[in-house]
Amino acid sequence: MKISRWLLAGAATLGLGSALAMYWQGRVPPEIVAARALGAELAQKGREGVPACISCHGTQGEGNAAAGFPRLAGLDAGYLARQLRDYGREAPLTGAHFDKIARDYSKTPRINLPYSTLTPGLRHDAIMSPIAKALKADEVDALAQYYAAQAFVAVPLAGDPETLERGEDLALRGKPEYGVPGCFACHGQNGVGVGAVFPALTGQPPQYVIEQLNRWQAGSRDNDENGLMRSVAEWMTEGDKHAIAAYLANQSYRSDAQ
Repeated sequence: MKISRWLLAGAATLGLGSALAMYWQGRVPPEIVAARALGAELAQKGREGVPACISCHGTQGEGNAAAGFPRLAGLDAGYLARQLRDYGREAPLTGAHFDKIARDYSKTPRINLPYSTLTPGLRHDAIMSPIAKALKADEVDALAQYYAAQAFVAVPLAGDPETLERGEDLALRGKPEYGVPGCFACHGQNGVGVGAVFPALTGQPPQYVIEQLNRWQAGSRDNDENGLMRSVAEWMTEGDKHAIAAYLANQSYRSDAQ
């Protein structure tokens, strides 16, 4: 009799859970539903001047590890939208610039800026920048909403124990002797991401992680909060970059569809 009661209680709980899930699924605001539909159309088919996202990022936004294209599925919508806007932003003028036809030299416009090729808020890429510039504002938000709602399951990649141990140390402890925090201190436990500022790292192709660290170091990516990632990357050796990339790719991760 007790067993039957437990079975009935379990079935009732499962039924209630399913009902709640269906209820909340139906509670998605209409504007988000419409945005996801537009995002799905762009992701799968593209449009004139904008190629389909699936050609590089996989049919479900899972990424392409062999080519180093990142996964988009399950990332925060705010983060995705911000990256697209940063990709589409023009590089600012640097140094001193003069009006070539000015006759009154006292009124010649001058722009004196720090001597750097990029400023925060800019992320240049030979492939993504032209695409992002061609996107309309509503299309940026639509793609972000669509990919944020997609399910993703990471398949852990094997690595040698010594490399994984070093990667784990960097993820958890960082390099305190240089004032570098562990990756998970900002990117969340197990690197699952925290909101629109700190993206998920687990499940990203190793080559993508290494390439982004290279760009932070070189200054060709400069769209982080308060220059945090630039300061972190500056202290990472080639071995460090490969170790953390291997460790992150070795983790299990699951993001359910929204």
